[in-house]
Amino acid sequence: MPLQIMRGKENAARATAFHILFYTLCGGAGLLFAVIAASFILPLAKVLSPLFTGGAFRPQALPPLAGTIAYTFAQSLASTALALAIAVPAAWLLAKRHFPLKGLLASFSAVPLCIPALLVALGYIATFGRAGHVNRALMAVFHLEEAPLSFLYSFWGIVITQGFYNFPLIMMTTADAWRSLDSSQADSALLLGASRWRVFRTITAYQLLPAIISGCIPVFLYCFFSFMIVLLFGTVGGTTLEVAIYHAGRSALDFRMVAFLALVETSCAAAALWGYSIIEGKAERMKGISFAPRVHSQQKLSLPERCAAVPFFALIALFFMLPLFSIAINSFTLRQRGSNVLSLTVWKQLLHRESFYRALGNTLCCASATALLCTVTGLSYAVFLRLRHSERTAGKGLLRTIPLLPMAVSSVVTGIGLTQLVRRGTPLLLVIAQTSFSWPFAFRQLSAALSRLPQDTIDSARLLSAHAPDCVFRVIIPSCAKNILSSLGFCFAISAGDATLPLVLALYKFDTLALYTYRLAGSYRFAEACASGIVLGALCMGIFALANRLKQD
Repeated sequence: MPLQIMRGKENAARATAFHILFYTLCGGAGLLFAVIAASFILPLAKVLSPLFTGGAFRPQALPPLAGTIAYTFAQSLASTALALAIAVPAAWLLAKRHFPLKGLLASFSAVPLCIPALLVALGYIATFGRAGHVNRALMAVFHLEEAPLSFLYSFWGIVITQGFYNFPLIMMTTADAWRSLDSSQADSALLLGASRWRVFRTITAYQLLPAIISGCIPVFLYCFFSFMIVLLFGTVGGTTLEVAIYHAGRSALDFRMVAFLALVETSCAAAALWGYSIIEGKAERMKGISFAPRVHSQQKLSLPERCAAVPFFALIALFFMLPLFSIAINSFTLRQRGSNVLSLTVWKQLLHRESFYRALGNTLCCASATALLCTVTGLSYAVFLRLRHSERTAGKGLLRTIPLLPMAVSSVVTGIGLTQLVRRGTPLLLVIAQTSFSWPFAFRQLSAALSRLPQDTIDSARLLSAHAPDCVFRVIIPSCAKNILSSLGFCFAISAGDATLPLVLALYKFDTLALYTYRLAGSYRFAEACASGIVLGALCMGIFALANRLKQD
């Protein structure tokens, strides 16, 4: 009996210690969430505060402001439309046809997620710039004295770059929805004599519409908040709200103009996100339950389809693959006596720079810290919502929309707000700011994994567990362990590729690899910028691929 009493006391002590640890972790997660929320809310409030203090807004600023707003919407809508025009045929090929390049086309979906926009911009400069590979080839073939292609530094240069860069996001969303469609209605229409085009226009298009719009809205927001591409390719008189906010806050120090531009930009993005949340909810409800057998038969391309596919793939190769390859080509190219020769000199110069290794070390430290904080924040919030799944609370819809809020505010606005709140930016401030933007991506991955966990399993674990925290540590977290690793890699890639926040915060003697690459390009050391960009891209893609591999194993 005394032995049983001693064991009972030991178990009680362990349970008490376990409860103390659990609630300490919960308190730490709550404090972290509060800090992340404050790093998002306080800078926005600081940026908008000049609207409620000071003198009246200057009327003479309204005409150029209207042009900036119109230009922002025009390039965002045009870029999204171009991405959609490429994505829908590509999605049809992935969902309905079998062809040799299918695996390569499907792999493109990772490019917008792990290749920073800065690298894509460098690739387009190396390919279509005035001294780019395409212009040099055309000048050599047709004996021209001037570069024939000059579209890059214009409105259409921005649209083409952003459209081809983002089309894989719409392509994968649409292809996944296309594979899961119930084909009974389309087959019945074909049997009744309708043409395939009419079936697509009257049946399939309506079935795919929620998925297409769900893919288009994030692409629209990426283009709406585009900074690096517009900063590099923008022309005089043609700028976006994001770049105008940066110039007004960092060059002109006109914070009242910053506040007005930020209010317009945030309101438009919030409206787009509101529509996104509604459409995403409708898409989930429209999936429904189908008892019809879904046979995903994939046919080979017919001869007419092959003829149409050749120029389509040539277009993708020219505007999507060639810019990425051009970065590698330029890093091994040296200009000597008016001609380009292959050489390792550029790499030797880069690898002998101490500043390069400092930037690489800063990137590894900041990206790792950001990935860890994003995953902890996203996991804590996802577990919190999952445990409340069975409870009918009035605020459930509001709680689900909280992770969408950071997507409505640009990193430039947050960076300018932070520089107004603190005298000098620090690496810790950079990590917190990047976490406030990236944790929703971690939340979406982990929330999707937890949503696949049956509610009966959670209820049984909560009922049969000796201690309340057992359900979290022994059931919920192990069920999404692979997704946690994937979230770490994904958020690492996002943080490592971000050049906007480090540029806006203007940290003293602190460069990340993305910002270092941007500075090399800005100082006309373009070949070194390409070499540095390859290291950055390899780092992001390697971590992203490893995280996806661990998730699939």
